[in-house]
Amino acid sequence: MHEAESTDGIEQENAMLEQAYQYAQRLKAALYRRVPLLAPRTRGGLHHQLYTLILMAFALWLRLLIAPVEAGLQYVTFFPSVTLAAFVGGLYPGLIATFIGIIFATYFFTAPFYDISLASWQNGFWANLLFLLDGLILSISFEALHRYRKKFSDELEQTKLAHAELRKSEEQLQLSIKAGNIGIWELNIQNGTANYSEEWKRQLGYSTAEIRASADEWLSRLPPEDKDSFLQTLRTYIEHPWPGFKTEYRLLHKDGTYRWMLSQAALANPSNSATQGLRGAQINITERKQAELLMLEYKGAIETTHDGFWAIDRYGIVQEVNQAYCELSGYARNELLGMHVSQLDSHERSDAEVNAHMSMIIARGWDVFETRHRRKDGSEVELEVSAAYIADAGRFIAFVRNISERKRAEAEIRIAATAFETHEAIMITDAHANIVRVNQAFQEITGYSAEEVIGKNPRILSSGRQDKNFYQAMWQHLLDRGSWTGEIWDKRKSGQIYPKWLTITAVKNELRHTTEYVAIFSDITARKEAEAEIYSLAYYDMLTKLPNRRFLLDRAHQAQAISARSHLYGALLFLDMDRFKTLNDTLGHDVGDLFLVEVAKRIQANVRESDTIARIGGDEFVVLIEEIAETAEDTSQRVALIAEKIRSALSAPYFINDQEHHSSPSIGVSLYFGNNEKVEALLKHADLAMYQAKEAGRNAVRFFDPAMQLAVESRAHLEADLRHAITAGQLQLYYQIQLDGDLRPLGAEALIRWKHPARGMVPPAQFIPLAEESSLILDIGLWVLENACKQLRQWSQDDRTRNLILAVNVSAQQFNRYDFVDSLTRLLNIHQVNPNHLKLELTESVVLSDVADVITKMHELKALGIRLSLDDFGTGYSSLSYLKRLPLDQIKIDQSFVRDVTTDPGDAVMVRTIITLAQNFRINVIAEGVETQSQLDFLRSNGCMAYQGYLFSKPVPIEQFNTLVNYSAPPPAFHFDI
Repeated sequence: MHEAESTDGIEQENAMLEQAYQYAQRLKAALYRRVPLLAPRTRGGLHHQLYTLILMAFALWLRLLIAPVEAGLQYVTFFPSVTLAAFVGGLYPGLIATFIGIIFATYFFTAPFYDISLASWQNGFWANLLFLLDGLILSISFEALHRYRKKFSDELEQTKLAHAELRKSEEQLQLSIKAGNIGIWELNIQNGTANYSEEWKRQLGYSTAEIRASADEWLSRLPPEDKDSFLQTLRTYIEHPWPGFKTEYRLLHKDGTYRWMLSQAALANPSNSATQGLRGAQINITERKQAELLMLEYKGAIETTHDGFWAIDRYGIVQEVNQAYCELSGYARNELLGMHVSQLDSHERSDAEVNAHMSMIIARGWDVFETRHRRKDGSEVELEVSAAYIADAGRFIAFVRNISERKRAEAEIRIAATAFETHEAIMITDAHANIVRVNQAFQEITGYSAEEVIGKNPRILSSGRQDKNFYQAMWQHLLDRGSWTGEIWDKRKSGQIYPKWLTITAVKNELRHTTEYVAIFSDITARKEAEAEIYSLAYYDMLTKLPNRRFLLDRAHQAQAISARSHLYGALLFLDMDRFKTLNDTLGHDVGDLFLVEVAKRIQANVRESDTIARIGGDEFVVLIEEIAETAEDTSQRVALIAEKIRSALSAPYFINDQEHHSSPSIGVSLYFGNNEKVEALLKHADLAMYQAKEAGRNAVRFFDPAMQLAVESRAHLEADLRHAITAGQLQLYYQIQLDGDLRPLGAEALIRWKHPARGMVPPAQFIPLAEESSLILDIGLWVLENACKQLRQWSQDDRTRNLILAVNVSAQQFNRYDFVDSLTRLLNIHQVNPNHLKLELTESVVLSDVADVITKMHELKALGIRLSLDDFGTGYSSLSYLKRLPLDQIKIDQSFVRDVTTDPGDAVMVRTIITLAQNFRINVIAEGVETQSQLDFLRSNGCMAYQGYLFSKPVPIEQFNTLVNYSAPPPAFHFDI
């Protein structure tokens, strides 16, 4: 209704505009009929401009017919023409007519007439100006009028189209409702009024006039026994509405029978009690209900059948099963009801697959298929299912039959039929070895068809690689044992020879007579190739194609055996390319690989073909030279020439990817004679010699010297002894006193000593680096900390030593342990030590490892009360940033500066600078290595705060240290020579 009213209003407005155009439109239409060429296609276009010229010419002619009068009459003559031109064509024709009118008025109607001059223009200037303004205003006004009219015409057209679409949609909706037999109804809860659609009335056999708009019309048609329950359902929904409300009920038809209806409703206007009601739609489900009743009649028969039966709704939920299916599945009836069919079907494993199959059955109406169901105990049973979809009932019914035994029998038949067609070739011969049958695999492997070989002897496949004796032995074994298995070479039809793995079995009858021979074989060409590839991977380097370490060791053992028989020396050359890692890291691994390939080629070009070249590592190569000479001297001279030749070749420039690269080898040589030494030892000797060549400056050749081995073995023995030093109680702590500025004892530095039962006192400079390289420093460091805590505990029980501070050196490996702080805290708690009396001396290598982590740990240690000292300050990468960021209590001036502080001005400046820095950062400073009085005087005069050195005491055992600190008042400068 609103849309119709809007449309009428627009039409009235346009009608008013149309009245203004009527007269002009009739004139224009008459002109277009007379002159069709002037019919407009574009407003303001050429046809309108031509029309304007004709109109003005007509006005001029008309004016000339009248006797000339004053110029003011131009409005009477030309202004109507301008108005008409602007009305018809818009802005541009109106302007053209205005300018033509000005020209005509100026030169034809202004005295003196027909005077084309400036004077005539000046005489009519104000009249022309006024005429121009009037024509401009008139043209713009009519142009706006045209556009306004077109805008409302377009809107009117769009409104008409929208209205037509709305009517079309309403008609389609009505057709859909009518076609779907959907009855629409509406109930007002407050006043009991109701509206029923024509289809609702038609469902009950009534016409429109026979049904009143009242709820009683509905209730009166409900069966008396159903009325109360129906009303209760409606009340419950109205009080507590829920989405998707559906209900089923019966209504009395005009013919006296009841029809089943399914109605879906929704609450309308729930917030307005005056208009609150229900709106819904109902469909006739009588046929579905009749089908359900019919199903109940057949339920007894279904329960007694041997086949399983189940019914599911269109969503796959089991609604009914018979006892036969319960026994088949192992589930009780109450367990099956409500289950989804995908829980039973093990073939269709997902809901999506089940839904797709159900959709297919709905579209087709039925289906017979085989599947597997999963029993309650987890086992599966093969089933044949005959399913149908009951559209009116909206569910599926199916009869299922156990076909497990049938499927098992079919499988056995299928296996028996297909066993012959295996991927392995099968050939059957008679007792006389004539081929009687072959399978498809035989034909694919040999290239012969069945027709080409049946009736022939298998010797047509012989390659000729095995001689007569081989076949005689094979047949004798077959006759004696009844079967033969082995590798044999045969020939395909194409002539290609290939290896195969063959098994021949004699088939005997009940009398033990051979009736057939069955030969089963497979082409093992791929296996042979794989074995060759595996051998290559196992014994050769994939990059350079040279032998690898495994191949080298095997070949070296053989070379030693040959040397023992021939009494000739041999040699192992161990090569390592100098600075290869730099090349690999800077230019990339692809360039590094090309470089190594070129190295391998150069080595091969400078040795004999009988010599063995192996790549045993990244850039490490070994050359095994056999049977060189009878004496060690001659062998050494010849090998030296070979090694120098290789060194020179490998030192030449390399051109890789059009770029020049330089490298050189370090070569170590070890000689061998017979089986005197193990191959691993020879390689080790050559490796040691190679490292000697590197230490000598690289690009050199070195022969193994037994002294090298002696040094390595000595170091290995020392490391082995060190591993037992802690448990054997060989480690001791010595203590070197530390004094304050007044030379009073502050404490001591704990220094480790190793007293070996055979070696005697081993210097720390000898075993500490070894401990750091082998990670023994972790165990040693823990031992030192634990014994330091024990000593602090003892000092705390004596008034003369309870205030002493004990300094302990901590290695970088030990400090960087993730649990260092926790383990130290545990030691302090175990021994009940005051953390303020423990000082940890850290080297700059500790700080450089991971500054952020180190600072975090140092703050944790400071929080415990432990003192922190930076050892050997000034000898490494000392930086002011350390003093700013690290929570240090003390820095220690290294003894290398203290030693020459009185003789070397540079050391003196360094010491003064360190002391000044420490004072500025409010950090205590201690000098170590104080050995003379002059050194002490210099340090004291420059503000050093603490001292340590031989001037006061060497590191001594704890007993002597306790005696040392018992002096109550030591002299200003004293020396304890202990």
